[in-house]
Amino acid sequence: SIHVSGTGKVSVAPDKADLTLSVEVQAKTAEAARTQAANSMDALIKAVKNEGVEDKDIQTRSVSLYPNYSPDTANKIIGYQLSNQVAVCIRNINKASDIIDSAVKAGGNWTRVQGINFGIDNPKVALGNAREKAYADAKTKAEQYAKLASVTLGSPLHINEGSDIPAAPMPYGEVRMMKAAMADGASTPVQVGEQEVTVTVDVMFGIE
Repeated sequence: SIHVSGTGKVSVAPDKADLTLSVEVQAKTAEAARTQAANSMDALIKAVKNEGVEDKDIQTRSVSLYPNYSPDTANKIIGYQLSNQVAVCIRNINKASDIIDSAVKAGGNWTRVQGINFGIDNPKVALGNAREKAYADAKTKAEQYAKLASVTLGSPLHINEGSDIPAAPMPYGEVRMMKAAMADGASTPVQVGEQEVTVTVDVMFGIE
């Protein structure tokens, strides 16, 4: 037999974005921090929904409350910090910029944009095209080996596939630039670009 591997790659534009937002509030009392954070997050979520995001695409990831201690005196509590993080799945990727702007405006100065990941909601077509390329690549290699070995290539005896559809995170530096753009009153720039769908296949061909 002849055992080879092939790789197929297809570049496609992402059709969804996973946005991570949070509200972080510091106050003198735990209740004051909770109240302000609740008001800010409530306004943020309403703004996101007004942009067309459904309830099922909004999920709370974490809620934490902890004391802040004085740097001068050990164990002296000088206030409290509450953090509430939410994940938003944006299925209309053209709305990503508007959703970010609306969320930050509604949540106020306590809002944090912690990252955005682009993805492919339905990768079936891209995977199918990548499989064709991967198998063709493997067969071309096998045919070359068969010719070098002066044998006739037979039918495939075994096929094993692997695939890779990586998320495309926006670097932290770009998130900071987004905040600067919002401070100037401009719309937040969101460049979707393309993602590479990769399929690898191991094929064992028989020899006639």
